Amino acid sequence: MKPTAAFTVLVLVGSAGAAEAASPPKRAPGLWETTTITNAGRSGARECIDAATDRLVRQAMTGQTCRNDDFRETPEGYVAGAICKSGGMTVDNKIVVTGDFETWARAEATSTLTGLEGGGERRFSTAIEARRLGECEPGQTPGDVVLPNGTTIHVGPAN
Repeated sequence: MKPTAAFTVLVLVGSAGAAEAASPPKRAPGLWETTTITNAGRSGARECIDAATDRLVRQAMTGQTCRNDDFRETPEGYVAGAICKSGGMTVDNKIVVTGDFETWARAEATSTLTGLEGGGERRFSTAIEARRLGECEPGQTPGDVVLPNGTTIHVGPAN
């Protein structure tokens, strides 16, 4: 994944904030297979989650200043937006979240970056598709993420 695409993925995965009007429901606990699709390609992982470690919709990047638009429920799911600034760049994010959150969920985001070196803007699209596989595997604890190469990392609660 290219560095700018990685930055975008981290910036856009959620726009929850103090001014939020609604919050999407948490996914059901268990083992979930996620596929992230970006302009740069696809990647996947399997994650054992519970309510505290579910990160499908959350802002995972630190060191940014964001102005969040209302996160609101729609008949199809949830929508939100955020404008984040970091290092002279501005990222305008729009996100749509759908699913039953028991067996599947999908987060789609479009990000527009401005303030890039050399001027101009770049647009990125990201979709995160998740489907529940069942209970976590024996020996897994909520927060365990199995990467495509088989490496397991542990990510703490989503605070």
